[in-house]
Amino acid sequence: MGYRSLVVLISRYPRFIILCWVFIIGMSAIWAWKLPGIVQDHGLNLNQGEAHAVELILEREFHVPTDPVILLFEKKTGTTLAEFRGWMKERLQQVRTISGVTAIISPLEAGGSHMLRGDVAYALLRFDVPSHQMGPPLAQLRSMFATPEGPGTVQITGKSVVQQDVNRLSFRDLEQAEIVGLPLAFVILCFAFRGLYAALIAVIMGVSGVITAMGVTSLMGYHLALSNFVINVIPMVGMALSIDFALIILSRYREELQRVQKREEAGAEEEEVLQRTLRTAGRAVFFSAACVLLGLLGLLWIRLPMFLSVSLAAIIVLVISVLLNITLLPAILSLYSVRIFRQKSGYSSPFRREPLEQTLPSRSFWSRWSGIIMKRPIRMTLLGTGALLLLVLPVTRLELAIPDAASLPVRLESRQATEQLQRIFGQKNVSAVEIVIGGTTEPLTASHWRIALNKMRELEQDSNVVSVESAWGIMLPDKLSDQAPSQNKFIIQSQIQSQIQSQMNILSPSLREVLKETKSQPPAWLRSYMSDHSIRIVATIHGTSGSDETASWLEQMRAKDAADSSSFIPLRYGGEAVKQHEIMEEVSGQLPKVLAFVVISNYLVLLAAFRSLLIPIKAILMNLLSLAASFGVLVLVFNQGHFGMEPSAIAIMIPVFIAGLVFGISMDYGVFMLTRIQEVYRRTGNSDLAVQQGLATTGRLITSAAAILLAVTVPFAFADVAGVKQLGIGITSAVLIDVTIIRLVLVPALMKLMGRWNWWLPGQRE
Repeated sequence: MGYRSLVVLISRYPRFIILCWVFIIGMSAIWAWKLPGIVQDHGLNLNQGEAHAVELILEREFHVPTDPVILLFEKKTGTTLAEFRGWMKERLQQVRTISGVTAIISPLEAGGSHMLRGDVAYALLRFDVPSHQMGPPLAQLRSMFATPEGPGTVQITGKSVVQQDVNRLSFRDLEQAEIVGLPLAFVILCFAFRGLYAALIAVIMGVSGVITAMGVTSLMGYHLALSNFVINVIPMVGMALSIDFALIILSRYREELQRVQKREEAGAEEEEVLQRTLRTAGRAVFFSAACVLLGLLGLLWIRLPMFLSVSLAAIIVLVISVLLNITLLPAILSLYSVRIFRQKSGYSSPFRREPLEQTLPSRSFWSRWSGIIMKRPIRMTLLGTGALLLLVLPVTRLELAIPDAASLPVRLESRQATEQLQRIFGQKNVSAVEIVIGGTTEPLTASHWRIALNKMRELEQDSNVVSVESAWGIMLPDKLSDQAPSQNKFIIQSQIQSQIQSQMNILSPSLREVLKETKSQPPAWLRSYMSDHSIRIVATIHGTSGSDETASWLEQMRAKDAADSSSFIPLRYGGEAVKQHEIMEEVSGQLPKVLAFVVISNYLVLLAAFRSLLIPIKAILMNLLSLAASFGVLVLVFNQGHFGMEPSAIAIMIPVFIAGLVFGISMDYGVFMLTRIQEVYRRTGNSDLAVQQGLATTGRLITSAAAILLAVTVPFAFADVAGVKQLGIGITSAVLIDVTIIRLVLVPALMKLMGRWNWWLPGQRE
């Protein structure tokens, strides 16, 4: 459908179009409020990875909870250990009454002594409830331990608890951002339009886009796991794009309306104005949206649920924003443009629309600024490039990490309990790696035991390994003498007695005598390392889970296993260290594909839009510089802890989201400016005049659009959740850099230097 056909349709049926949108928005609102209850965890899970396979084996074979809820018990001063243990037993018996609890692992069970240290102990709760549906059970737990009675205190933590806190705070951050951002955006629009009605309509476009997108995304959540990040991404992107698109169309509509009125062509006035608006501003919106869409599609290369759900949610809000602004907004204009843009004589307001002669580019600040740029293009290019390079330098010290409890405020119980657990029961700068031999439906054989014992001995001789836990590690003769009296001559399951017997030739004589007397069910400590189908080894290694040291060790282990071609028995590595390593590898491995797709596809779109080989290259290079500079700001603020921030790692998804979102959004401003420059160039053939007039006529528009985006994103910079705060500051800094150094300095200066070469395309006639 062409612009003329669309205008005819809108002009004939404006009320019907408005009613259709009112119905769609109303139905979406019913579902939109359900979104916080539908989203799940952050979505940084590689479900097809080796770590995920090990998680499933550990849960199935060894009953190790994948994401347990952790109860942290602390003994009060003056309480005896016996009283403390008795109180823990009573509390855990109460916990068993909570719906969904399937298993409790505590220091009161055999083999659980390592879960009690000094005055602090912990227990693991296993639920048969998905982590994103843990709200009711956690509410029961919290109410059960709400009153600090008895000889101890209880704190609750664990991944599902942390995610519940993240979801709750994310929604609160959104509410606070809307309370600040919407009124601020409205005030900016009032000054941009010099009128209340136009500003109100632009805000309505933004709110309608967000509500509709949240409703559609909620429906999508019944078929797709949604990351909790979509709660903040949809309003952030939706408000910014919808209001920006409305600003572009309303500004152009007012300009065309004034032009028609000046010619005193009252006949068919509305339809002509609407058609010219959609042919110019509508075209700019279309190509801008295409650039944003391609940036979001690039995120789909990364095979993690977070990037899939966030990119799809952002695409939904983008498409809805475009549809609203090319259908609903023109329908409103066709009915109420007189009320929106024409003031009664004698009416006085600080937001009154300025007459046309007062807004001519030749008399504006932007006209004078463009003259300054055009007179000193080389100096301005050097100054702008130097400023960008200074901001880019810190990127070399970029530190990324998988978000965890540290992304929450210190005041929250889940973070305090997690840090206390790590401080008391953990070791600094180490991580645990789960190793599973077997794991299939086939029973264990002598080969499984031989491989497991060889791996255990290899690990014990590895200088990077701090400790090794395994069935052999517990049953070796030097440790057996300390445990035999209390364990009453270990009892081993009869089904695996023959498997153990077949390995007697590699076990010590003293251990062999003990094993001959085994006949029945194994004790709990041994069942944690042996099953009918799998053998488990836990290695604690130097290096934190996300460190290069841990990644290097894992690569060395896998290389050794691959070199040993003597066995086809599967040997898998898992645990948090492996999971984080796989996520880092997935993101870093796919990032070049993401960037290549976004750059090439955006180049083709800009080539089609401006019929130039060089303008798309320049636009993409400017965007890449802007992105790199915004990453430098993130390093300064978060990694290095400047401006009052506590030094911390940046969540691994934040640079990817900023690249996908900002690359496209920044193209908006470039497309708006270049579209106007192209119009003047086609009309006059004078490249310098086109650049000067293009900057003069779009400078105020781009500044207003950027100010609106900042009004929407800056409040997120004060969020409680670290990832949301990082995203808010990252987008804010990228937009500020783009609309100041890039759009208002480097782009016009470079276009002045390139002259007529800006519009060069082989085979194109002048």
